[in-house]
Amino acid sequence: MLKKYFPFLRASLINVFIYRGRILLWILVDIFRFVMMLFLWISVYKNNASVNGFNLDEILIYFSLVGVTSIFTFSEVQFDMSFEIRRGTISYYLVKPIKYKTRLFFENLGSVTGSTIIILPISLITMLLVILVFDISFAITLPQVLFFLAYIPLIMLFVFEYGFFFGNLMVYTKNNFGLSILMGVMMRALSGALIPLAFYPQFLLKVVNFLPFRYITHPVLIILDKVEQPEILIGMLAFVGWIAVFKLINYVIYKISLKRMVIFGG
Repeated sequence: MLKKYFPFLRASLINVFIYRGRILLWILVDIFRFVMMLFLWISVYKNNASVNGFNLDEILIYFSLVGVTSIFTFSEVQFDMSFEIRRGTISYYLVKPIKYKTRLFFENLGSVTGSTIIILPISLITMLLVILVFDISFAITLPQVLFFLAYIPLIMLFVFEYGFFFGNLMVYTKNNFGLSILMGVMMRALSGALIPLAFYPQFLLKVVNFLPFRYITHPVLIILDKVEQPEILIGMLAFVGWIAVFKLINYVIYKISLKRMVIFGG
């Protein structure tokens, strides 16, 4: 049944390697941002052995691992939906014997796979260099690695559903740029990708803890041994629950959007 979607995955994967210059530019920007982050946190910890439960070694490993997990938060679902609505090409897929959302998922999976092949080795080498240059003592256990890996598909599913939600909103606003900026800022700020959530004020942390974004950096905290095992399992179940909630919301909004959709071009 899913075999008919494999050509979309393959085409998306090939597209990554055809336009790999875009990925390389993305890597250069991320490396520059990572280097600037190093100088920032070294300055913060110049006169502090520990801040909010993190020492300098842990904060450097934290952002190195965030660089790894960020690969799996890549999604252009909202851009694809907006482009196809404006061009009218969405009508081609709606009349074919395939599910539109499933097709987008496989295309996104292809993009993530291609990006992972290119970026993951560089991210791991960068982390290794950080460990060697700063002489960081870093040890992990097999259960930590397994929990980390178990979170990856959940992160990909959540980010896809999150992007599809914003893609549906573009049916009503026709403004993909503004919504995409909002989508990215919310995910980075509320997940702890910009700064660990432990550094947030308590009143804001109480709000963030009720949202699903914090589970995007949960595997990083697991590697750093900042999460107890019972909390890990509860977190995974909560994350699965949030994914189910977004799937339900997207199902309802998508059905409504199809009735309100106006096709330009085509």
